Amino acid sequence: MKKRPDGRYKVSLTIDGKRHYFYGRTIKEAEQRRDQFKNALHAAPNVDYNITLGQWLSIWLRGARSTLAEDTFDSYVFQLRRYVLPMLAKVKLIELQPYMFRDLIASLLSQGYSNRTVQYAIAVVRIGLRQAVNDGIIPTYPLRGVKLPAVTHDKVLALTKDEAARFLASVPNPKHHNLYWVALYTGLRRSELLGLRISDIDVKNKTLTVNQTVLNVGGSVVISQTTKNKSSHRTISIDDQTLAVIRKQEKIIFKERLAALNYENNNLLFARPDGRPYDPKYISRRTKAYGRKAGMPEAFSFHTLRHTHATLLVKAGVHFKVIQYRLGHATFAQTMDTYSHITPAMESSVVDKLRDLI
Repeated sequence: MKKRPDGRYKVSLTIDGKRHYFYGRTIKEAEQRRDQFKNALHAAPNVDYNITLGQWLSIWLRGARSTLAEDTFDSYVFQLRRYVLPMLAKVKLIELQPYMFRDLIASLLSQGYSNRTVQYAIAVVRIGLRQAVNDGIIPTYPLRGVKLPAVTHDKVLALTKDEAARFLASVPNPKHHNLYWVALYTGLRRSELLGLRISDIDVKNKTLTVNQTVLNVGGSVVISQTTKNKSSHRTISIDDQTLAVIRKQEKIIFKERLAALNYENNNLLFARPDGRPYDPKYISRRTKAYGRKAGMPEAFSFHTLRHTHATLLVKAGVHFKVIQYRLGHATFAQTMDTYSHITPAMESSVVDKLRDLI
């Protein structure tokens, strides 16, 4: 038993010739953690005393890959490699302690990373470690009691009708103009728009269906047959003017198909002149450039068009459940958390309606 310079107490336990350490703010707390560990060992027959956090997360990711969308898997790998593994990769799984993750969180915050970034990185490693407990690889969950930094939900940036019109007017490229128009009037994600096929458009019923996405995975542009979540696969209605814009875009694609020597026919509505899918990152860069030209706010991005679509629906009085479906949100709570802010104009209209009722 020993008191550390940081004020915590340390006790040890030797198993099969290997020493394990446990820490606490008091001697009693450190001993309790040691005893809990001993008891848990009897309930975890598959304990691996040698595997490190880095090795386990690699095993877990390989097994989880088939259950995750490609962009989600890519994000998990990035989060772990960028924020977690540099500090904890070589620590043996069985020796992980809550204080190590508190130190990791403090280190990331001190480097200037946002609360949201840190929260997401820890959320990913949490999933992997819960699986380790479920598989009996470790006897206890090492993140128990670790508090994450609070995340404040900033008000989303959305354009007014005039700003949206000004942005569209600043885009001279017909294909890009059509892309942004459809984005504003459907609320589709960037990946969903770039994956939209001509066959996904139902002219008779005035609908479009989201069936696939285009992603940048590890620097390669891929057409993914999966969507972000089950709710993302959806069929939504489109207005006559948007349908007309889509028909114009189809004509552009048809002309490019005839003109190209080696056209890669992916049946995409929005594609490069040779038929290959656009790189999502390229579209984001062009969006930023057009936004600067049109005098949009610094935070303006492609996702702003999606926020604008949703915000205009809220202001028009459309039910949040309808907005959730249209946006392809996985949960109703996600839609409410993002768009339930009340603008002053909407709040004052409530008073007017109340006066009419009384």
